[in-house]
Amino acid sequence: MKKIFFVTGETSGDMHAASLLNELYKIIPKEQMIAKAIGGSHLKDAGADIFFNSKHLASIGITEVISRLFMYLNLERELLFQLFIFRPDVLVLIDFPGFNLRIAKKVKTLLPDTKIVYYLPPQVWAWNQRRTKILAKYCDLVLCGLPFEEKFHKGRGVNACYVGSPILHELEKFDREKIRSEFGIKKEDLLIGLFPGSRKSEIYFMLPVLLKASELLHNIFPQIKFLIAQAPAINLKEAGKVQVLLPGNNYKLLCASDILWLTSGTVTLEAALYETPMILGYRGNMINYFLYLLLKRINMVGLPNIIYGEKIVPELLQNQATPENYYEITKNWLKKPEELEKIKKLLKTVKEKITDKNASREAALKIRELIPEYKVFVLK
Repeated sequence: MKKIFFVTGETSGDMHAASLLNELYKIIPKEQMIAKAIGGSHLKDAGADIFFNSKHLASIGITEVISRLFMYLNLERELLFQLFIFRPDVLVLIDFPGFNLRIAKKVKTLLPDTKIVYYLPPQVWAWNQRRTKILAKYCDLVLCGLPFEEKFHKGRGVNACYVGSPILHELEKFDREKIRSEFGIKKEDLLIGLFPGSRKSEIYFMLPVLLKASELLHNIFPQIKFLIAQAPAINLKEAGKVQVLLPGNNYKLLCASDILWLTSGTVTLEAALYETPMILGYRGNMINYFLYLLLKRINMVGLPNIIYGEKIVPELLQNQATPENYYEITKNWLKKPEELEKIKKLLKTVKEKITDKNASREAALKIRELIPEYKVFVLK
């Protein structure tokens, strides 16, 4: 019986892990494999036995991690015990680098026969490159989601392989006009989608900024409609007059919007795949931002910009993430529609750069090769 264990820390990681597990079941019969995980509802639905629900883990900066340190340390001890008992053939780590890199170190000593795979590794090329040494020393295989990552990691001694981004195959395809009709958006209306983040800390800092910007813009362009993406941490009272979508509609909002105001993260790449113009923003406490400035290695944070190689959509960080800046940029776009069309074309280029692979399928094949009796069989 083959055994695999997943460790994820966020909803997106849970989704990616579930897609990967579904692909593994296509090439390793279910009756021959047991899957356990720190994960959420997606992994559970895919067939994994959930040891700990990852919805309790999401945090974004060092201050949030410190405030929950006792929980993380307890979880680490419990996880190591579970792994020692379970003795997986493969341990798959996804996102959650502060925790997962510690686990990789300890598992390599505790269970030297367990193969450690980091699927969609931390963005060390952007900041905190010291983590590359940990990936090289403790991970048997690093499966990269962005085209340039394989070369970056291999140049630093990491056994890395580019498998593609799973986001493309996880995104739903929609009839844009039909969705706009569902949302009550008339043909003459403009729709701006607000994504203040999914974590409490992100929403605390970003939602007031986006709401104030929407007020400023609506005073000048009354035909604009605003909708807020759903997140469990959003308080409906805080949203004021702007409607918060029901669960399950966030991808629809990415597709249906004319413009998106996004908190920096994976959602920026999802928006790029829908070719929707966006403004990327981030605002947090000063300690987190200072550490980011200290450790960053590139001058861009948005994935569309990083993949393209230059800033094709605006980035508003910390003190620049003001209602006035959102208002001014959006107003200028609306007065010059050709600018929006230019951005759409550039985002299409970004999409073309990352759509050549089925990431979950590729990752499953690579992981299967790590299991001894499957090593000689490589599915083409």
